[in-house]
Amino acid sequence: MLSVGEIRSTARQILNGKWKDAALLNVIPVLIAIIFTGEASNTLDFFGIEFFDQNVVNEATEYGMNNFINFKSIIVDLVTILFATGVAFTLLDLVRNSHSKIDPLSDSLRIFKQGHVIQVLAIYIITGFFVILWSLLLIIPGIIASLAYSQAYYIYKDSEANGENLTVMDCISRSKELMAGYKGKLFLLELSFIGWHLIGALTFGLGYLFITPYIQTAKAVFYNDLLDNSQVY
Repeated sequence: MLSVGEIRSTARQILNGKWKDAALLNVIPVLIAIIFTGEASNTLDFFGIEFFDQNVVNEATEYGMNNFINFKSIIVDLVTILFATGVAFTLLDLVRNSHSKIDPLSDSLRIFKQGHVIQVLAIYIITGFFVILWSLLLIIPGIIASLAYSQAYYIYKDSEANGENLTVMDCISRSKELMAGYKGKLFLLELSFIGWHLIGALTFGLGYLFITPYIQTAKAVFYNDLLDNSQVY
């Protein structure tokens, strides 16, 4: 597989000349985070290691279960994950076809337009529940579980595109199998962006307009490379 440095370098090459459209693609989720979190530290939680995987790990452990069941927090998380997944899917398309065009508004709404709302929310809620259960033991099992389930959204996208139409549980199970032996690599990739997350927090979230496309493109490169090197499928 590609090294962490190679993954990041590939992501930058893919985004070359497309940074503006990629930034505009992230306007809605970034604004949601800034408006509803109200402070830089919480904005960092939205776009930190678990944002596109499961930010419920942070909520369940750092803020406690009471915060997780807060109605506003739940609504914001559910709405954000729909836009965030649209961003992730669009950037995966870009990774696979560097000539593809980004339509910021249309692509940010693709989960709604393509009828994937229920499935994406189901993945988020079910994996979030599993992660919370593991987090009740210790934070480390929760992080490991989150990494194991992290590819479920991409797997769902590919299954729909290929006409395979996997169930939500199938996507989660395949993610666990696909990530066997590679959770450490993804964790290191996440850690390599800590400096960028600090910049995002210091700019009160505005920096994430450019930081998020970089991180998400790198994750899409990781997934594509994972498929190429996996013996599972």
